[in-house]
Amino acid sequence: MKKLIAVLMVLAMVLAFVGCAKEPAVEEPVAEGAAAEEAADKIRLVYIINGTLGDKSFFDSGKEGLDMINEQYGDKFYTEVREMSYDSSVWESSAMDIASEGWDIIVMGTWDMKATAAKIAEEYPETKVWYFDEQWDFEASPVDNAYGMLFAQNEGSYLVGMAAARASKTGKVAFMGGYENTVLQDFAVGYAQGAKAVNPDIDVNVSWTQSFDDVSIGKDISLGLYQQGYDVVFSCCGNCGLGAFDAVVEMGEGYHVIGVDGNQGAYWESIGETAKAAATITSMQKNVNNAFLRAAGLHLEGTCPYGTNETLGLAEGGVSFSVTDATKAILGDEVIAEMEKAQADIASGAIAVDTAF
Repeated sequence: MKKLIAVLMVLAMVLAFVGCAKEPAVEEPVAEGAAAEEAADKIRLVYIINGTLGDKSFFDSGKEGLDMINEQYGDKFYTEVREMSYDSSVWESSAMDIASEGWDIIVMGTWDMKATAAKIAEEYPETKVWYFDEQWDFEASPVDNAYGMLFAQNEGSYLVGMAAARASKTGKVAFMGGYENTVLQDFAVGYAQGAKAVNPDIDVNVSWTQSFDDVSIGKDISLGLYQQGYDVVFSCCGNCGLGAFDAVVEMGEGYHVIGVDGNQGAYWESIGETAKAAATITSMQKNVNNAFLRAAGLHLEGTCPYGTNETLGLAEGGVSFSVTDATKAILGDEVIAEMEKAQADIASGAIAVDTAF
């Protein structure tokens, strides 16, 4: 009898184990508690950041875009931001975990996330993917649930290149990028062309930090450039680029910096960093916020061009240059008018800007 009971117990355990092994994975809910009530009957959108907020430019501009969506379409969208840190080893697994939660729209971007974005679009065909700041390869990944948002950073960079050339007293200006990818090369190409349109003999240095998050590296490279006589640095490397603002203050009078993605001069002014604000000639704004809001409107209208890439330039408001009190003080109204004229000529096609793409 005891032997029979033991056999039955072992059999029961085996059956239980098999049953558990066959049980499908349960997706995590998009939201819980009060957030779940808010998300009900809305389009659920998540913005995945392969970094963190606080860069005062690119990622923060995307968060502003979500805020704009909430303000204009809050009755139709539920949004969240997920930060994955700058540890690239966790990006794919974290993004795939988020994708498994059942979002309607996933917003993600940059060249680093290209393969992961394609994997999500293929494994979750009912989920829309808004992929920004890098070209979606629809030949390699022919999906109809992805929408590529590109920015004509070369056009905006042309304008701030003009500003750099006008502000420089040494005839030497620099571009400091993060990693040497096509998007950042596009910045550099436009910047050099705009600077040379003003001064054909200008020396344009292109340097790479190999970092998007190390502020100390950005400061050290910027200091090196300033000390070599490059009196204007266009800083394009996320959090790392914030080091250029520390460097320009340390160098003192006669040195300037150009911000990127957001209006960095206005930001420094808003938090009382007046020395940094005063040294910031302008910023090449990549209006990720406007692009996200625009995509939300197109999605609601049913006209979002899924299955294609769109490039948003000066004509579409995808890029622009900022004008602050420092811009007026450093450049003056005449140079600003010259830049505005060039902006109109680029938008109309009268000026053709070179591109790395």
